[in-house]
Amino acid sequence: MLEKLRPICTPSRREASLNVAYMLAFVLIQGLILPVVLGATTMVVRALGGGLVVLPAEGFGLLLGAFVYIVVMDFGEYIFHRAQHAIPALWAMHSLHHSDPALNVSTAVRHFWLEQAIKSVTIYLLISLIFLPSPIIIGIYAAAAYYNYFSHMNLRVGFGRFVFLNSPQNHRIHHSTRPEHQGKNFAALFPIIDVIGGTYHRPHADEYPATGLNDGDRPISLTEAILWPARGLLPRRRLLSTLAR
Repeated sequence: MLEKLRPICTPSRREASLNVAYMLAFVLIQGLILPVVLGATTMVVRALGGGLVVLPAEGFGLLLGAFVYIVVMDFGEYIFHRAQHAIPALWAMHSLHHSDPALNVSTAVRHFWLEQAIKSVTIYLLISLIFLPSPIIIGIYAAAAYYNYFSHMNLRVGFGRFVFLNSPQNHRIHHSTRPEHQGKNFAALFPIIDVIGGTYHRPHADEYPATGLNDGDRPISLTEAILWPARGLLPRRRLLSTLAR
């Protein structure tokens, strides 16, 4: 396994198992709600005339169109990600992703199940109204999105001053518990977007901070992960909170 080559920390088996179990639950829930969300989004796009800019589907234009689409989508992801940290209702969901105390590849799937649907009817809908990509461009973007797993890996890998592509070290800064790292490195693929947005922190050579939520909160069960924003209503969570006082 790639993460065993130069690990930063040793994730607990409990956290890794929880992430895998949650991934299975996530896939099941997404399978139930995404067809409805995507169907509604498609109808809205068609009703408003579809994308204004038709991206080329062959030759050099295909490569240029794919690059433009990937950059625009990453910018959209950046805007949505910043909103997740700024808007309390979105942070209540997104904090599940940040609750992993040992950032690793399995953390990449630790997102609250409703976030993707919200992104689909906001950022993805807006971009679909502007650009009309071919199926092959959508496929290229989908393949590029798998890079997200690499950037979450528990690896001592950084790209130094190179800010064109994200790295595990660069993204670890975003998950850091240190005050100076809060609100930094939001971009999924291209850190240059953070540079433009004023949210970039260039890691020092050996800067690999601890990760997780500042208060140490994290799900104690799969049920709590699935109901994350409402976890305080669960009986066991209420009991633990009472005993901690």
